[in-house]
Amino acid sequence: MFLHRAKIRFVNACYRLLHRLYYAGLFGRRLLVADRVAVIVQRWETARRRGDIPQPAAVWDAQYAAGRWDFLAGLDQLARYSVIAGYIHYLKPEAAVLDVGCGEGLLLRSYRPYGYSRYLGVDIAANAVARLSAAADERTHFVCADAETFHPDESFDVIVFNESLYYFREPLTTFARYLDFLNQDGIVIVSTFLGSPRAVSILKRLREKYAVLDEVQIKHNKKLEMVCSVFKPHDDNKNRKTNS
Repeated sequence: MFLHRAKIRFVNACYRLLHRLYYAGLFGRRLLVADRVAVIVQRWETARRRGDIPQPAAVWDAQYAAGRWDFLAGLDQLARYSVIAGYIHYLKPEAAVLDVGCGEGLLLRSYRPYGYSRYLGVDIAANAVARLSAAADERTHFVCADAETFHPDESFDVIVFNESLYYFREPLTTFARYLDFLNQDGIVIVSTFLGSPRAVSILKRLREKYAVLDEVQIKHNKKLEMVCSVFKPHDDNKNRKTNS
């Protein structure tokens, strides 16, 4: 029994090490070994429910119904929403905004007083979207859909991934796909929780490929740290790096 438990601890330690190494240097790389390690890491994450990983729509629905995400309306999250709303208003006043992974519309609450031409929120959780019916009007709409496959029928001045990008199966591919729906002079705002190795790796790859217009780090007194980044993907003057 002792040897069996020791073996399990050793195997789990190996998986944890591989997990750290993958997100430290292999994630998003065009390497055969990276693809092979990705499969192993993703299987382990899914089996252990470890990290910020993709979840079926039914799981998101159940979590919202159970109040799992109610903490997002807390004081320690206020700065993040305020920074994103401020960025949109300052850089693209009266913008057409696409909020990818809008949840229960908390960003809209902070941004709405500034005014906008159009706002579209999309989220996979039907429970979250259903709660937003009272907030809809002729300029404000919400769609329940899988953001990784959703295709808007319009273009936007601002696209926001507010703590949502790292929950996608293919976050970098999804980010690039949404650029087809971004106006030529548009911006993409990404909020990243620094406590997530997956999220930090995604942000690192985005910084390598796309021009960063501005960026601010938010630290709450409870040690919660996030980064809000503004990208200008269509900026012809950007210095792109090629992934190796």
